[in-house]
Amino acid sequence: MQLRDLLLLARPYRTQLALMSVAGSLVSLAIPALGARLLGGMFGKGEAPTGVIAALLVGAVVLTALVGFLTALWSGMASARILADQRQRIYRHLQSLPIGYHENHRQGDTLALMTWEVSSLGTFLTSTLTGIPARLMTAAGAVAIMFTIDPLLASIVPVAVPLFYLIIKLIGRRLRGLAIRIREAEAEVVAVAEENLEMLPAIKSFAREDIEAARYGAAVEQAMVLAQRESRIKAAIGPAIELIAASAAITLLIVAGRSMHGGAMSPTELFGFLFYAALLTRPVGALSNIYGEVQTALGTLERLNSVVQREPEAGYAAPGTLGRAKGALCLRGVTFAYPGREVVLDHVDLDIPAGQIVALVGENGAGKTTLVNLLLRFHEPSAGEVRLDGREIRDIQLQALRRQFGLVPQRPLLFNGTIRANIAFGRDGADQAAIEQAARLAQAHEFISGLASGYDTEIGDHGVRLSGGQRQRIALARALLADPPVLVFDEATSMFDLDGESAFIASCEQALKGRTVILITHRPASLALAGRLIRIEGGKVSEVEA
Repeated sequence: MQLRDLLLLARPYRTQLALMSVAGSLVSLAIPALGARLLGGMFGKGEAPTGVIAALLVGAVVLTALVGFLTALWSGMASARILADQRQRIYRHLQSLPIGYHENHRQGDTLALMTWEVSSLGTFLTSTLTGIPARLMTAAGAVAIMFTIDPLLASIVPVAVPLFYLIIKLIGRRLRGLAIRIREAEAEVVAVAEENLEMLPAIKSFAREDIEAARYGAAVEQAMVLAQRESRIKAAIGPAIELIAASAAITLLIVAGRSMHGGAMSPTELFGFLFYAALLTRPVGALSNIYGEVQTALGTLERLNSVVQREPEAGYAAPGTLGRAKGALCLRGVTFAYPGREVVLDHVDLDIPAGQIVALVGENGAGKTTLVNLLLRFHEPSAGEVRLDGREIRDIQLQALRRQFGLVPQRPLLFNGTIRANIAFGRDGADQAAIEQAARLAQAHEFISGLASGYDTEIGDHGVRLSGGQRQRIALARALLADPPVLVFDEATSMFDLDGESAFIASCEQALKGRTVILITHRPASLALAGRLIRIEGGKVSEVEA
């Protein structure tokens, strides 16, 4: 996304904003003329009646206020719409990026990008950038009218323009790089805060409150120092421009005064010329400030581009659709390594027939979860192929592929909502009977019924109001409710007590029939479910004799 792309975001509102720009400029240009006629009538002879001019001047001031109100109203509405559109666009794009991208970027940095950085661009576009045409028209109109009054005197104005430009370039050229550093520093503040809130129980248990507060304070201080540096640069632009404008105005005043005394200018022309000279300083000063804002916005835009220009996961547009799969899985020559690390899976060949229950065993880090991630295309193998029912999974539309799997990770992924909503997350539109049946199979219905609000109990962020075993049961119920042909349990019962795990195995055995089930577990009760054990060691797979 470039600056021109940013301007296109305001396209739906261009008519209203253009009308307001023209109206605002015309009214602004009319006020000095009316003011000059009013003062000229007071000090000169043969001028129009001051009462009529005064009434027209009051009307112009009222019209200015009305135009200002409508401009602010429409700009605010446009800003809100643009902000909403861009937040949705960025969110959708972030969702489409591979898991690997999110594993390598801090959540706080991503959150900062989605919230206040996108918001600052929307505000800049509607309140700053769209004001440029009105200011340019006002400045051009003022110069043109000054030339009609006294061309020689008005020629002083263009002489100052190169000085304006030079100062803006000299002072403002540092702003873009500084703006990027500020955005990164602000993102670091959000990232540290988000991380510390996530780690709060550990922070308290290790009595690290003061240490973490100091770390957060250091991030805040760094952002403050950069923001103050930016403020100093921006603060220097305005006074420098005003100094040049004031010098030019004084020169104009001296020359114009001599012209009036020499009879070359009437009082009305003198006042008009000076009023338009004064009017000219306002848009010129504003444009100098806009230059700094543009550099800041371009810095934010550069950070935004670093995300927007990343390619989404391959496979969203794959032509292959898929109904309900049978669940036969096949890996041929599959090799995979995480960036900068040794090979995790090395030319793996594995066949899992449809409906078979398989347990993957091996040391931590051997590649069990990695193998599952390749099945779901969370990562792509560097060599080899993965097939589902004989079809290469790269040829299957990504979401259609993932709907064939029900994944229950070791750390349950729950959101802040009710138990009912968390279980129903597995299948849109599920009724209460289906939700309860899934909860019974997952050995969750009994503890849920014992809660004061039952299935309407709010569980807090990540299910913090539940025990670890209760969270796992809800995650299991969610996967069972989705009714996929392939179920993956990644240490899904690690927080169950022995009785609870045995009860789950007994109740779930019937529900698992006809499905392909992959168990990643070390617990004997869960291993007893498997008809086949496969060991992953040294990047290779091997059968384990029963």
